[in-house]
Amino acid sequence: MQLDKPSVRRAVRTRRAAVPGSERAERDRALRERLASLVTGGMVVCAFVPDDDEAGGSELPEALALAGAQVLLPVSPAVGPLGWAAYAGPADLRPGRFGIRVPSAAPAGPERIADADLVLVPSVAVDRSGNRLGRGGGYYDRSLALARPGTRLLAVLDPEDVLDHVPAEPHDQPVHGVITPYEFLDFGTWHSSE
Repeated sequence: MQLDKPSVRRAVRTRRAAVPGSERAERDRALRERLASLVTGGMVVCAFVPDDDEAGGSELPEALALAGAQVLLPVSPAVGPLGWAAYAGPADLRPGRFGIRVPSAAPAGPERIADADLVLVPSVAVDRSGNRLGRGGGYYDRSLALARPGTRLLAVLDPEDVLDHVPAEPHDQPVHGVITPYEFLDFGTWHSSE
């Protein structure tokens, strides 16, 4: 049975809401540790601040910064691709568009994603071909197209949100892999430009 995007989003949100708080906290901690192990000093990472139902927890940007990354966080405009602002610590974050926490500094333009060595992509679900389902605004689809060739694009998910099939359209930007609290799934589509 082929599911449409809204059906998959509802099913995943329902499943995520059923995860007990203590388990969610443990998963988020393990995921942050796994991500920090990918970071090398000075690496530029485009990340995000997960909301309550997204994997990684709100401490995700801080964990990356403590591991030595220069962290850029997305800032949603009214339309178009995301702008990017430098992360300066948890006390610097304020509510932005859609209630998503963003740095207080004015964002650079969408082209700043081309500075990233790694882009962490919030996702509702991903399939094993790299097809990614987001929340439906298209911000990341427009933004990922601006990443430099050879930049690794990784979805951040709970393991049960890696599905056999995710509905995809031609404009949807795929990811190269998924990082979960327990494993790294490489889809074999990433090729370093170095």
